[in-house]
Amino acid sequence: MLKVILGRAGSGKTRAVLEGICRQPQQRRQVLIVPEQQSHQAERALCRAGGDGVSLYAEVLSFSRLANRVFLEAGGLGETELDQGGRLLLMYGAVKSLTGQLTVYARPSKRPAFLESLLATVDELKSCQADPADLVRAGEETGGSEGDKLRDLGLICGTYQAMAAQVALDPRDRLTRVAEKLTTCPWGRDKDIWLDGFTDFTPQQREVLRLLMTQANSMTVTLTCDHLEEDEGGTGIFSPARRTAAKLMKLAREAGISCEVENLAGDCPSKSDALNHLERSLFSPEAVRPQKAEGAVELFSAATARSEVEWTAARIRTLVREEGLRYRDIAVVARDFAAYQPLIQSVFPRYQVPVFASAMTDILEKPVLTLVTGALETVAGGYRYDDVFRYIKTGLTGLGQEDQDLLENYVLKWNLRGSAWTQKKPWSQHPRGYGYPMTEEDEALLARVDRSRRQVAQPLEILRKNPRETGVGQAIALYTFLEEIGLPQRLQERMEGLRQRGEDALAEEYRQLWDILCGALEQCAQLLGETPMELEEFAALFRLVLSQYDVGAIPVSLDQVTAGETTRNTGQSVKVLFLLGAEDNAIPMVGAAPGLLTDDDRSLLSGYGLELEQSGRELLYREMTTVYLTCARPTQKLVVSWPNQGPGGEERRPCFVVERLRLLFSDLAVTAEEDLRGRFRYTAPLPALEQAGRSRQVHDALAAMEGYAPLVARLDRARSWQRGKLSHRAVERLYGKRVPMSASRMDQYRSCHFGYFMRYGLQAQPRKPAGFTAPEYGTFVHYVLEHVLQDDLFSQTALPGFEEDQTQDVKERLRALTQQAVDRYVQEELGGLEHQSERFRYLFQRLLHSVQAVVDNVAEELFSSQFRPISFELGFGSGKDLPPVELTVDGVTLSVSGFVDRVDGWEKDGKLYLRVVDYKTGRKSFDLTEVFNGLGLQMLLYLFTLEDRGEEFYGKPVEGAGVLYLPARDAIIKGTRSMPQDQWRKLMDKELTRSGLVLDDPAVLSAMEEPGEKGYRFLPLKVSKTTGAITGEALATAERLGRLGRHIQTVLEEICGELSQGNIDADPYWRGAEKNACRWCDYAAACHFEEGRGHDCRRWLATVKSKEFWQRLEEVEEEN
Repeated sequence: MLKVILGRAGSGKTRAVLEGICRQPQQRRQVLIVPEQQSHQAERALCRAGGDGVSLYAEVLSFSRLANRVFLEAGGLGETELDQGGRLLLMYGAVKSLTGQLTVYARPSKRPAFLESLLATVDELKSCQADPADLVRAGEETGGSEGDKLRDLGLICGTYQAMAAQVALDPRDRLTRVAEKLTTCPWGRDKDIWLDGFTDFTPQQREVLRLLMTQANSMTVTLTCDHLEEDEGGTGIFSPARRTAAKLMKLAREAGISCEVENLAGDCPSKSDALNHLERSLFSPEAVRPQKAEGAVELFSAATARSEVEWTAARIRTLVREEGLRYRDIAVVARDFAAYQPLIQSVFPRYQVPVFASAMTDILEKPVLTLVTGALETVAGGYRYDDVFRYIKTGLTGLGQEDQDLLENYVLKWNLRGSAWTQKKPWSQHPRGYGYPMTEEDEALLARVDRSRRQVAQPLEILRKNPRETGVGQAIALYTFLEEIGLPQRLQERMEGLRQRGEDALAEEYRQLWDILCGALEQCAQLLGETPMELEEFAALFRLVLSQYDVGAIPVSLDQVTAGETTRNTGQSVKVLFLLGAEDNAIPMVGAAPGLLTDDDRSLLSGYGLELEQSGRELLYREMTTVYLTCARPTQKLVVSWPNQGPGGEERRPCFVVERLRLLFSDLAVTAEEDLRGRFRYTAPLPALEQAGRSRQVHDALAAMEGYAPLVARLDRARSWQRGKLSHRAVERLYGKRVPMSASRMDQYRSCHFGYFMRYGLQAQPRKPAGFTAPEYGTFVHYVLEHVLQDDLFSQTALPGFEEDQTQDVKERLRALTQQAVDRYVQEELGGLEHQSERFRYLFQRLLHSVQAVVDNVAEELFSSQFRPISFELGFGSGKDLPPVELTVDGVTLSVSGFVDRVDGWEKDGKLYLRVVDYKTGRKSFDLTEVFNGLGLQMLLYLFTLEDRGEEFYGKPVEGAGVLYLPARDAIIKGTRSMPQDQWRKLMDKELTRSGLVLDDPAVLSAMEEPGEKGYRFLPLKVSKTTGAITGEALATAERLGRLGRHIQTVLEEICGELSQGNIDADPYWRGAEKNACRWCDYAAACHFEEGRGHDCRRWLATVKSKEFWQRLEEVEEEN
């Protein structure tokens, strides 16, 4: 007899089944079949209903365990079955064997990820008992691209089935094999079979049930629907269940088996009235009178998904604490659980809410498998940075943490990949980048990094040099590699350590991962055999194979909140259910069925008698049924929430369920996160303490509570911590008694004291790749200009210019000099370009144009000037051309050293006028605002030092003639190829205009440059066309220059005093959002600047114009 029990959710179907099982005579076996994910709960429910003795005559099975029971009796239990990885490998072999026969899928078939879609198609065909030969026939008769697609799929699936028959059984054929066994094995005889928790059955399952009907004493099936007759046009939430009932009853009638239908009516007695009303009315097509929810339904609108999860955790704590619930009475579900799982696993522990997430995890993120996939992809991909360090950072390679960091720094610095990792000769590039002298410390570091490189690369060479490029050959090479790095022993040691620390679950996970890895390798060797396969293809395929497995997780406690996908837990009632992510992008969630068949394909195949059941319309019906079953699960409270903002900041709106609930309940209002003002975060210690740091009221309230008072005291101590100041002893330990200072260090110190402390005190080095960025390009330009300008061409006492016929000769000579300097730089500083990347060589060639433009511009300036270069890279400091500039404050001596890019000189009346020139490769220009505030003092400091000490060095009285920034960058001129030469030169001159200060002395200015008809070409000055007067902010009298020199001396004294006092305040200068010390700071991650906290503050630098600048210097001097 077939009995169908119908009833809405909560009507007592499961209770009726359990009571029915317990009423049956114990002489007859009782079998309860439930969905796989509900088997554990069903076993517990059966034991509660029938007592300890119920297991003597009743058992709970899933369809998978049912198959084992049948095979145990009829034979076949010991037959080898493919697992998911084996199925994928077999599909790979099937596709490979059809090379040249496929039409539509000829190209996609070469991509490993395509195999998963093929397996999903095979699953659909098998579950519906469709023969691949029928697809081939349909495709050939249909013709065209649609027909070719079906023919290809039929060929692939047919070949896969044929190969599986020769190698191992496909687990998707288990129920088909069960049906075959049941034709000769009366396993169901004298049994009462019960089925509960199903909405529908696949054709495979229905065939098994048909055969069991004929054997069993009785079969009882429960289905969630209100009545058998279809009165909703097949589109209602109960329509799938009605169709299932009709199909089962048809099978029974065809077998001559009587049918009985029992319809359970009435509400669930354990549910509140409001939730019973919700279950009856949520999808009711008729108008429904609203009732009062009385707290049984809650709606919450969150700002983001994270705050939504935080509120949920806080609400759970409140329910457990105030309403006597246990954590196990509560479930948290989301339709898009993959988006919420990491948030739940992060937030719930912070709120001390125990949770078990019943969802699949990404097994490839586990360290053991990350090591394997990282190693394969490292070698197959040519030692790309991401692949190499994903492999190294698993912690299973035997390389220490410090060695990992040093190796990573070096690889990032020089962008090393490919053969650089496997070369026989040692690495030789400087660990700090271009332009640094190689010290003993650098050589030791380089040797250490090279040893680490060899330690990493040597075992990987087993994979790269594997001569046997077949499936089995690659598998053997991979296992040999794993033994070479000692992975089996290392895992054993790690598992033993975990067990000793009581972390048995993690130790078990490592054991499972090793078994999965070994099993996957064995199947690769067995199923791929001698199939030709390069490492790149094997790496992609093996990664896909590993992704098919999962690691079993066991709940560590019985009292936990259960979290999972809505579709996995529809049959389990709970007291309280939280439905997260109830927004219209997620509910309903309807997409294409897995696999390669479309709804049009299914419609076409139905004409050939192939009824496939995964159409988009059918999936939508099932989705709505899932929504109904989810909302009907709780017996005391349903809480629905959604975020108003997506992860990318996009707006999100609540789904239809929210609006429907508001129509069903008259007193239902939405609680908005902004209205709570974060109060829900006070429910747990850690979030509450975080709020106490932001709210004085919360702080005082927690401080008055006995349990929180010590934590608040610790928080107060932490809040009182400031950057403070360095002790005099710490200053000496970090900087020394004689603090070395250069112009760039002075700028860093005046820009931000904390930035200086990080860079020169702690010597924290940011990770930066070696390359021709501004500093390296600047070094390059300096080198070239120094060597070019030392040529005899520029050694004359005066350079009056050249006649027209000499211009071309001069240009050719300049180009030859430039090329010679570049070649020399390449060999001396770069060690040649042979070992550099193609991209580096290309970019370096582009720089030659920039350098030549700078050389030409500088040469033209000098040809029109009586000033001539007399010093290059003039050094200030110990052992250099001139002694350092030093001063002492409070026992700390500041020793300023550095180099002047170029010094130009002009002699008149026995006095040597000096002009300091600084090459700037960036956009920096001379800025009086910065000079007033102690920034950008480099050239001025050097000029005044030369005034003070130059006579001893040059043998003549010295007077400062000025300072100039010379743009040493590639001037990008917007124009056409046909632009006239004079227009192009005008634009070029504008782009390369100098900036700085020059002595307001007619003779000196005339010696620097004679203005032409259009005024000055190189100096930042203007000439009045009417009066001939020379004007410009760059003009400075000797008196003003003297005052400026004294200002710089004061700045140096201030720096020395602040250093001696140990100032490390985070006080960055600020001239706006685009110009400040924080914008390009390398230490923001360590700084955590917070305006107003301690001494953290922005130092606003107001713009100072020329007239105000000199006036304020005069006022300051008068005050002192």
